[in-house]
Amino acid sequence: MLTAIIPIDLKRRSKDLIEKALVLAEVAQQSNVKIIFGHNNRGTRYDFELISRLQRYPYVQMNSKKNVSEYINSSLLRNLAFELVDTDYIILLDVDIYPDFDLFIKYKDKIERSIRPFYVLPCLYLTEYGTTLLRKKKVSVEGMKKKFFDFSRKEFLHLASPSSITILKSDDYRMIKGFDERFRGHGYEDFDFLIRLYELHGMLKKFNDFTLDKTERSPLFAVGFRRYLGEACLEVLLEKDMAFHLYHEKDGHEDYYLARQENYKKLIEAHSHNVSDQEEINSTLLVPFVSLCVNQGKSIHDYAIFFDNKPGHIDRFDTFKRRINFLLNK
Repeated sequence: MLTAIIPIDLKRRSKDLIEKALVLAEVAQQSNVKIIFGHNNRGTRYDFELISRLQRYPYVQMNSKKNVSEYINSSLLRNLAFELVDTDYIILLDVDIYPDFDLFIKYKDKIERSIRPFYVLPCLYLTEYGTTLLRKKKVSVEGMKKKFFDFSRKEFLHLASPSSITILKSDDYRMIKGFDERFRGHGYEDFDFLIRLYELHGMLKKFNDFTLDKTERSPLFAVGFRRYLGEACLEVLLEKDMAFHLYHEKDGHEDYYLARQENYKKLIEAHSHNVSDQEEINSTLLVPFVSLCVNQGKSIHDYAIFFDNKPGHIDRFDTFKRRINFLLNK
């Protein structure tokens, strides 16, 4: 059986997070998947509502602690959720992930068959328009993927690979002592976790550009630690498998996002030993992916969208504001 461990803190986006948590709970029950929420209970009416409404679902547990952190600390809350895990396999999820449990179970089964020790799933970030289509079931998961591979722009922001969505053995989580709770706010705690997980299985490549921090719209153009972590995700990309991140507005809690810079410093301090003098000839994943296509007898033309690194906002006109700016040539 598979258990999803999910952090939840209603300091921000309370109504949105409650709604998404309830959808996850409903679909998980239908899919025979457990969910454990690590909950920072701030004692608000929203926290009370979340706890009372989730109690209706037998497949859902909450490890709810009162005011465990002033800050939003997903690492702490994931570890809190893991305390109640009693299954052999877990998936790291967030409430903003579309509940495609068939996909998650597919890769849990691969681990059970010893194909790989763990899987990190690519995650396709949806626009507000794309999110509406998927949540209202106007487009299926397969239909949404077809739109992506057909170069439709208005539904998508970017494809993250690696993402934080990781399916692994519970014993591995224990072996690497879970998440580092020194990371708080937004960003990098998942990379720290993945680096230690890759090290556990002897899968981490160490080169002189390891600590380079640069984001790209296409994962094949990834550099630095994203490139070395992302290489293990190429086979999943070849399957055209991916999770979906549902759109949400950024809110006023800027301290949550400003923490990224401090978190990056913590990441570098923790993993400076993974930088070597050796240089990787293929500084991106373009050549490795093409080689994988050749070895697997796949045509790279079927994956042309992966070679498009254009920023996602440039030619999207899915909002009134973007259409007006286009007409005004802004």
